[in-house]
Amino acid sequence: MPSESGVKIAARDSWMYLAGLAFLGLAKAKHVLQGYSSPKTFSLAETDRCIDYDLSVVDSWLSYLAAYTGTSGTLPGKTVLELGPGSDLGVGVYLLAKGAAAYNACDVHDLIHRAPPAFYSALLDRIAGLDGAVDRAYLQSQIEGARGGSARLRAVIRSDFDLVAAFGAGSIDLVFSQAAFEHFDDVPRTIGQLSTVCKQGAVIVAEIDLKTHSRWIRDKDPNNIYRYPRPIYRAFHFRGSPNRVRPYQYRELFERHGWTDVSITPIEHRAEAQSKTGLSRPFMDPINEMDSLSIVLCARKS
Repeated sequence: MPSESGVKIAARDSWMYLAGLAFLGLAKAKHVLQGYSSPKTFSLAETDRCIDYDLSVVDSWLSYLAAYTGTSGTLPGKTVLELGPGSDLGVGVYLLAKGAAAYNACDVHDLIHRAPPAFYSALLDRIAGLDGAVDRAYLQSQIEGARGGSARLRAVIRSDFDLVAAFGAGSIDLVFSQAAFEHFDDVPRTIGQLSTVCKQGAVIVAEIDLKTHSRWIRDKDPNNIYRYPRPIYRAFHFRGSPNRVRPYQYRELFERHGWTDVSITPIEHRAEAQSKTGLSRPFMDPINEMDSLSIVLCARKS
């Protein structure tokens, strides 16, 4: 006879299964009606919050880069590629301010051109406040040039997400990505193309969010998207929905495409006992590391 705790767990799993289906349906309906929107939980109207986010993302990347390479994680002379820049080019502006030679970005969805000039004015004020020696006129010229596609601050929008066509072979020194890999429909193709556009010795630093993305259930049941067999989950698929690729699969794919020293570090955990109940059978295998809710991946192009 099941224990009282076992009955409670089973009841919760059943409830979360049904609730998750409802959220998957809502997410797909929203996408059909409104198209893709930024995964940020706040809007561009919250200027200070957006700026805080952009600066913190870059500082976090550089911290991971420094730890991975054993250096100061400096940028001078480096050509950077960001995958999935989101709603603005604040990250690129800050990387240029920190000495990057050029910033490139690629996305499927054109969200970045929604940022108003007032956002960039406030961003430059903040950067100048952090570093009085920053060349504000240079950064402003790059922001203006980005709109015409002729600056060191460059964003390419391609529905085919063809990195090789966008940037050419052997052109990139550093790749950064923030919560984007989990949205790619064809992760092997993306990694293969990175192997072409990156120079030998190039480094990638990517934070990957492995959790469900619907906001209420994300907090209550972060592994909810792993409860469903593939046919059911695919029925709710739309371009950009979480792909459910797990850490070991990222490692295998990067190594297969010529990347070495692959480091995967969990940055958000959940107790293992809580992370496995009610999951679809393929995700029950310990190789999936279901206690890892988000990770940072670093690797070097051989």
